[in-house]
Amino acid sequence: MKRVFLFPAVILLLALIIFPLFWSLGISFTNIERGGVITPGTGFLGLGFELTTRNYERLLTDQRLHIAMRNTLFFVFLGVVIQYSVGLLLALVLDQQFRGRNIARVIFLLPMMSTPVAVGYLGRMLFDSSRSPAADFLQTVPPWFGAESIMVPWLIDPALARWTIVLIESWQWTPLMMLLLLAGLQAIPRELYEAARVDGASSLHIFRSIIFPLLLPISVTAIMIRGLEIFKIIDIIMITTGGGPGSATESLTMYVFRTALTFGNYGYASAIAFVLLILVVLFTTTFLFLARLITPRAG
Repeated sequence: MKRVFLFPAVILLLALIIFPLFWSLGISFTNIERGGVITPGTGFLGLGFELTTRNYERLLTDQRLHIAMRNTLFFVFLGVVIQYSVGLLLALVLDQQFRGRNIARVIFLLPMMSTPVAVGYLGRMLFDSSRSPAADFLQTVPPWFGAESIMVPWLIDPALARWTIVLIESWQWTPLMMLLLLAGLQAIPRELYEAARVDGASSLHIFRSIIFPLLLPISVTAIMIRGLEIFKIIDIIMITTGGGPGSATESLTMYVFRTALTFGNYGYASAIAFVLLILVVLFTTTFLFLARLITPRAG
């Protein structure tokens, strides 16, 4: 009987999810634009637009889309690797007993509490090539050792700008990875560590045989969460580089945003959005498949 009262909420949630999904799918097969030249009252069902597959044909030859796709995959792969590696290291350190551990945990969580826009402005000021703490350091410290001053084009060089975006994004969200892995570490019974040490196991052997296998479930969850979130990255890029130089740091989400809201091409923007959806589904399916292959061996 209690389930009956859940039906309205379930139906509402499904409507809020399914209707926009199929509506955007329908729009992706039209030529609808903001302020377009289509005469109102003509076209498909008299709504002022026509059915077409031109948007999906354009996907195959759109070089800017291909660049945005490569950039997004770069951000996801590097971001997940850096955040998981550093997050695991921090979790292992903060799992130890030492004075000031609770304060250290709070300090490491502070970046995660900031808004992405604020982090973007912070990264923009920090990595400015001419007026930033990093620039001042590279211009003043080397002469002390007889070397020339260095000017690093953090946000100007196309290749370096992508790495800078990854570093800024990782600075903010590595604490989330650390928090999830730390919770997993604290759930491991301490008796396992003590028994392994009695048997003469080294710290490295304990990590390989006990800690890492038992952390696999939470590791899969943490990597999934961060990977899916990085696929949608836009705010930090918008503030720091604006997708530049050129389109060197433009993500798929930013390209959808500009195509729809800047250029007013809603049909093509919906088609790009479904490309992003396909990438997310492929990432999730492949990752879960690999995780299932690894987890039994670890057990």
